Amino acid sequence: MYSYPLLSSLVLCQLLSSARADTPVKLGGYSYVSKGPVAFGVLASNAVDSSGDTIGGIGSAMTIKRGTWSALKNGSFTGTFVMHPDSGPHGDLDKGYQTRQQEIEFVLTPYTGSSSLSLSDAKKTLSLAYRKTLLQVDVDGSKLSGVDPSGTQSSTTSSPALPLVSSSDPRLTIDAESIAQDVDGTFWMGDEYGPYIYHFNSAGQRIGVIQPPRAFLPITSQGYVDFSSSSVTGRVGGQGFEGLTMDHSTRTLYAMLQSALIQDGGVDSDGEESDTTSRYTRVVAYAVGGSSPELKGEWVVPLPRSASKGKTRPSSEILFVGNGTFLSLSRDAGGRGGNDDESSYKQIDLFSITGATNIAGSKYDDPKNPVAPGGTLASDVVPAAYASFVDLINKDSLKKFGLHNGSPNDETLIASRWEGLAIAPLCDSSNKDDYLVFAVSDNNFSTTDGVIGGVSYDEGLDVDTQFLVYRVTLPSLSRGSVETSLGISPCFS
Repeated sequence: MYSYPLLSSLVLCQLLSSARADTPVKLGGYSYVSKGPVAFGVLASNAVDSSGDTIGGIGSAMTIKRGTWSALKNGSFTGTFVMHPDSGPHGDLDKGYQTRQQEIEFVLTPYTGSSSLSLSDAKKTLSLAYRKTLLQVDVDGSKLSGVDPSGTQSSTTSSPALPLVSSSDPRLTIDAESIAQDVDGTFWMGDEYGPYIYHFNSAGQRIGVIQPPRAFLPITSQGYVDFSSSSVTGRVGGQGFEGLTMDHSTRTLYAMLQSALIQDGGVDSDGEESDTTSRYTRVVAYAVGGSSPELKGEWVVPLPRSASKGKTRPSSEILFVGNGTFLSLSRDAGGRGGNDDESSYKQIDLFSITGATNIAGSKYDDPKNPVAPGGTLASDVVPAAYASFVDLINKDSLKKFGLHNGSPNDETLIASRWEGLAIAPLCDSSNKDDYLVFAVSDNNFSTTDGVIGGVSYDEGLDVDTQFLVYRVTLPSLSRGSVETSLGISPCFS
């Protein structure tokens, strides 16, 4: 384990003086505080990995590798991100983009001043460098793909039905959207095609899979699980397990859908995807410390909606912060690389399942019994409590790091697709409940100078992968739990 020096008094004073005294957010008997951004960094859109492929889409899933986080005496921090692209560029590649993990080393030097930085100076607060790539394979050693599935492997006594590239190319295909590292060094990965939770060893080989209740699965009108056909119940296409996090003290995984299931308002009466009735999503909990994963809970979470048109703000990631409480990264599609230059919602919010109805094993796990038909929650179900927290598009916060929201569409424009979260301890003896929360964007492999499999491509726009780091007060976290999750010594005895 790394030794963990406490920050010097001077550095702590500088960090405290730069923190904004925001109004506390009350939830579940705790007071949470966002003290603003402290760092910004980018990975260039044309960066390449050791296989020669463009490093893109890595903001889909992010965690800090166990044993790598370290606080330096000068106030900086170092560590390594384990990041995971989703399905890869151009979802219709003939052979697909082989599933992989990317390791990115970083040095974080929190900015303690009050003046706004230029973009070039802002980038120095979080420097990033590619380290290595781990190509992933299935249980039989075959290469995993990310291409949209057009085939389905039927269930067996040892495996649930699985999404395949095609009937003629029976390889497993995965759309990875979230990642968590277990205490044993293995990785769990949330997927959209299933939606499933896949288990990988440290060498990159799949060693297991968790299939959620039937209500989550893509079921056809004939009653079959089919990943290549139009389903009438289950997850909406592209709205699977975007969020995955772990309570390492109990080895409990939590996975959350990006928005509501089809039968819970994910589509309208005409069968079209709906963004006005898809508010009530679900989160499931699995205990993974035993011989096989066990479903321990399932709850309904009410996602935020726009004030003007009531549009759902889907969740792209969750992060466990103790005592049944989670951070949730929700956003619209505005920003660099998005549908519009201007964004109206990008936030890291809070929700608590304490007091919510646990529907695991209930009638609602049968797709015939929606928990929110037409987007209206069943009267016998109490949803999670939800609260607004960190605003990523706050004008002053963006300006501090050389960024903006809205036109012009240039490299200083806030990115559109924020999809990853990670957490690390600050080790401030005067503020023991303060932590560093990292957010990262998914650039969707958008670059004018890309290459995959030796073939060049040009998406018409360079979208760098952006990182923002926030200082936040999270009193629901048990002290030492974040250090345990990172495999380092506790900050405080």
